[in-house]
Amino acid sequence: MLEERKKAFDNISRIFAITRYDIEHHQAINDLSLNIHGENYFRDVFNFLYNANFVNPNADKKNTAFIDLVDTKSKKAYQITTTRKKTKIENSLKSLKKPEFKDYEILIYYLLEKPNPPKKTEDDLQKRFGVNIRECIKDYTDIIRAVENLETEKIIEFNRRFCKGKEEKYTDEIILDLVIKHLISQKKKIQRDYDDDFGTIETDKKLLLNNLNNRIAAKINEGLDYRIIIETLEKDDNTLSDLRELIINEYYKDILIEVLASKVSTSNQKIYEIPELHLLAKNNDMDFNKIINKLHHKIESSIEIQDFNSMNIGWIIIAFFFEICDIGCYQE
Repeated sequence: MLEERKKAFDNISRIFAITRYDIEHHQAINDLSLNIHGENYFRDVFNFLYNANFVNPNADKKNTAFIDLVDTKSKKAYQITTTRKKTKIENSLKSLKKPEFKDYEILIYYLLEKPNPPKKTEDDLQKRFGVNIRECIKDYTDIIRAVENLETEKIIEFNRRFCKGKEEKYTDEIILDLVIKHLISQKKKIQRDYDDDFGTIETDKKLLLNNLNNRIAAKINEGLDYRIIIETLEKDDNTLSDLRELIINEYYKDILIEVLASKVSTSNQKIYEIPELHLLAKNNDMDFNKIINKLHHKIESSIEIQDFNSMNIGWIIIAFFFEICDIGCYQE
């Protein structure tokens, strides 16, 4: 039974995580279809999870401004949104002053990541509406915590009703594409021309050249199975170039500079490009196992979600750039 509980919970966590990235991507291309369907989906989720009786008032009326779900028995109301602005919170809280919502608790569920209001905003909303805003704002992490506290049979049932079957929709290819787009969306786009071609040498030879241990070598070889998926990212837009800018010229370069700090003048490092940093690392006998491991941790922490069970996205990205000689030394 313990194994069934873990299997169900892992799938729930995975599906809610990737759904968030899916909504983020749809919104970026002005497709709000998932946002619209989200109201009724989370109505059902909340009713199951909290033993509640939420209904969507917009099903009977033209529109209930800033309120999407209402439970008249528990006197709770939800706004389902992706907008993190203070004005959105204020408009939702103003509903407390309407007669039909007298003595109600207003909650705001964010389909993406919930905001982190500054102390000044917290105090202002507390003074004006008498609420602790941090107790009002929710996102998928709150759902995952609530699921974790369920009895085993309810976790299994939650997975069956709300998550099972979505694995067919979220294939490895789709997950990898969504996560890479998420990574890029979190960073300011830097337009840069790449005149050099992506070069490569035999991977096995390069693994030996960099003295990589068996564990990291195995991770890179496994990640190479997904290379063709990453290569297709460049067909329609600049996703691959943007990913290279983020992973190589930001994350990886910063790590190389960090590990070389004790060997090379910090002021001089700023003018170096990646090939020069590689040469410095090699000449100073730097351990590329540690360097690549640091890069993996950086990528995984940026993704934030660690439970994509079917593959390790951090190693897939590293393997791709390792093979084309952006990561690791490639000269004797």
